[in-house]
Amino acid sequence: MGKLRFNILLIILLLHSVWAWSQKVMDNQGVIDSLESVLSNSFNANVSNEHIIELCDTLAQLYQGGNHIKTIEFAIRSLKSAEKENNINLQITPLGLLGEAYFRLDDYEKSIIYYSRLADIYIQQNKELEAARIYSQLGSAHKQWSNYDLAKRFYEKSMIICKKHQDFEGIALCLTGIATVLTHWGDYNQALSQYLESLKFWEEMGNREGIAKSYNNIGMLYQELGEYERANDYYKKALLIFEDLKDHWFIVNMTLHIGDIYLQTDDYEKALEFFLQALEYEKTVDNKKLKAIALSNIGEVYSKMGDFHEALDYQNKALILKKELGDKKRLSITYSELGNIYKNLGDYTKALDFLIKGLELATEINAKYQINTSYKYLSDVYSSIGDYQKSLDFYKKYIEGSEDVNSMESKKIIAQLQSQYQLEKKEKENNALRNSEDLNEAKIRIQQLVIILAGIILIASLILAFVFRRREKQKKKLNIQMALKNKEIEQQGERVQKLNIELQEANATKDKFFSILAHDLKNPFNSLILLTEVLLDDINILSKEEIIEYLEKIKTSSENTYTLLQNLLDWAGSQTGKHEVFPQKLDMNALIKETVSLLGPNADNKEITINPDFSGNCYAYADKNMIATVLLNLMSNAIKFTPRKGKIDIGIERDNQLVVFTISDNGVGISDKDRENIFRIDKKIQNKGTEKEPGTGLGLILCKEFVEKNNGEIWVESEPGNGSRFRFSIPVA
Repeated sequence: MGKLRFNILLIILLLHSVWAWSQKVMDNQGVIDSLESVLSNSFNANVSNEHIIELCDTLAQLYQGGNHIKTIEFAIRSLKSAEKENNINLQITPLGLLGEAYFRLDDYEKSIIYYSRLADIYIQQNKELEAARIYSQLGSAHKQWSNYDLAKRFYEKSMIICKKHQDFEGIALCLTGIATVLTHWGDYNQALSQYLESLKFWEEMGNREGIAKSYNNIGMLYQELGEYERANDYYKKALLIFEDLKDHWFIVNMTLHIGDIYLQTDDYEKALEFFLQALEYEKTVDNKKLKAIALSNIGEVYSKMGDFHEALDYQNKALILKKELGDKKRLSITYSELGNIYKNLGDYTKALDFLIKGLELATEINAKYQINTSYKYLSDVYSSIGDYQKSLDFYKKYIEGSEDVNSMESKKIIAQLQSQYQLEKKEKENNALRNSEDLNEAKIRIQQLVIILAGIILIASLILAFVFRRREKQKKKLNIQMALKNKEIEQQGERVQKLNIELQEANATKDKFFSILAHDLKNPFNSLILLTEVLLDDINILSKEEIIEYLEKIKTSSENTYTLLQNLLDWAGSQTGKHEVFPQKLDMNALIKETVSLLGPNADNKEITINPDFSGNCYAYADKNMIATVLLNLMSNAIKFTPRKGKIDIGIERDNQLVVFTISDNGVGISDKDRENIFRIDKKIQNKGTEKEPGTGLGLILCKEFVEKNNGEIWVESEPGNGSRFRFSIPVA
């Protein structure tokens, strides 16, 4: 009867939630229609670009949570307009909306791209707390994308900032995120500790959403510990709060959790009922991830019930969605389930194919339980087809894996004991109080003095507990303050050290500047003066060929001097902070072609072949003028130090979130000593080209500064006589 009442209540609550959500949409629809009408007429009404951005942001926010596609549509339009304005502040709102919308659509790769851009903006603006919240979001996106190491790193990065600013909500979110990663790794002891710590923060802040999510997380941990009844209790408590908050996504998610409890306890009819309900309610949120889980769970129920054809149909539907999501953990489970189904259907070829795929994915993300399950299924299949050697090999791996499982079971027991100690304290106190009350009722007439004494002791205990707790809080507060003060002192020391380094660099910059003025800039002008004097004095006695020779020398000297001046001006601008970075989406293929075209005559004069080796479109996110200067300097150097009839190769490759460029030549190469100092301002390195072309060493220093200003790195690989390979990386668009 208890289960029946709960099921009826769940259906009523969900129907009410759907009705309330539809009413909210209808209330907003009038506002949305009005704003869309204004936006569509904006071109005729001469509406400013900033007002268009504001309209798009508002529409994206109104669609948020209900129609993610529409949110993305208006947020992208806002972002593009903000980029045209070259206003970073106007980009903040659409970047946040895009990161959240793609996360809700389970497109974690795009979510990470937009959240990363937003974090960079906050760091540039010294908004640490805002950046910390985005780091936490990046942790969640990487976790959902099965990048658990990266997820933990982002959570910990966010935690450091939140602790520094005593942002308790941010700390609680990071604790929860880290705990979910630890749970995946099987570290239940540490995971439970983090969940409990997070729950305390939410309770102290009175944050009901945070409390409900903590209940959900603790329920999942209890489920893995095999405490199904207790897990179900926490799921139900969480569901009631999410229903009150009208959080449709979590309502569907909790329905799936409750159905999973019935599946674990072999109540297949009840499990199927809840999974089918979740699949139906999923339509209100239109979420691929929830739909994939529901389909997979339904398939598992049918498999347990022996209806393998029905199970196969649902698992194949789940497989399509999981492939789209790129959810490696759940994809490995579906592969294994499909392999087991085909084994039961007698199709051993397909069974092996799916089981091996599942094992490879599970191994990639170190999902120990799933790896061990795959070993067992593979052993069974090979035994069925008569390959007893392979069956034995996989069974041995299954036995070895079981030892890890057993060690994880011991961790579960420890976590269970801690949980009972931490979370059942109130239950024990209530039981003790009830026992005391029963005893008082029996002896109330003959033990009044004892009751009074017990009351006094209870009050004294409460007072002492209050005093001790208050002292403990004061002690913790003092410890935090001392830690912050120590951190402040440490940061001051770092700032002093940084100022010393900057002072040394400033002195080196000054020395370099005067060196160029005194020598490198003076010498070309001396050459120009000498050549022009010769022409003026001997114009009447010089042959036409000699005059042309002198003029070519004057032209070459002038071009070299102009290049020197251009680099000097760019370098001086970077030192005085006049070069602001204006990043944008760059078509690197087109930019390289422009540079090759510009330097083509120089290469042709030395009969040098330039081979751009890249295919397909390649886009980077950086300042166009700075990167063009970098390419121009690197390719000019390659031409300068490559012998006549040599060759230069230009390559592009993608490395995660970076674009890496390589400019290789078969020239004279660079010595070990020069290679170590080639990018340093305080070391003077001047080598002439293969045809005595002069240089100042300033161009490479400028390249280093411009690449680093665009969040990239530059380095060189070279040996004397074997040419050089200059490489630099910048963020991908």
